[in-house]
Amino acid sequence: MLNRIGFVDKVKVWDFVKAHEYLLEAERWNGKQNSSGRKCLWFGLGVELGFKNSVFEGIKIDNNLRKRCDDLWCGSDWNSILLYKYQACCELKAHIDRDIFDSKVILINISEDDLLGGNVEFFYNGSIEILSNGEIIEFNSKISHGIKKLKSERWSLSIRKIITA
Repeated sequence: MLNRIGFVDKVKVWDFVKAHEYLLEAERWNGKQNSSGRKCLWFGLGVELGFKNSVFEGIKIDNNLRKRCDDLWCGSDWNSILLYKYQACCELKAHIDRDIFDSKVILINISEDDLLGGNVEFFYNGSIEILSNGEIIEFNSKISHGIKKLKSERWSLSIRKIITA
């Protein structure tokens, strides 16, 4: 089940993602740059996906960010934040996250709403959920999910737990 938690401060979250934009890297699979149109940045533990998932240390998570994520996660047993930037016209095909990831994901959607509100179409468990700028959701990543083709730039910040043992 998708749980709508609330909203973050939209100005602050845009300031945060734009301040980290220069650190983004093209998504990589199997050691090669992916042509998905998505760029990413891992905080804490990161994962390069492919035939073998390789775990690495990403950007250090400062205490302020850790506290905010602890509050959203309702605990401190998470170990990773994934920041994604999607170009306009990108999509994320429906998929189920790999076993290296815990099923719980807290996601902040960062996008520009249109005149009627949210415009990001999040495909989840056979339904389309419309996400708005600054919206926080919790979902199970072991249930089929994805993003329909975007009309404009979109960012997401997801709090996750990578299973290392």
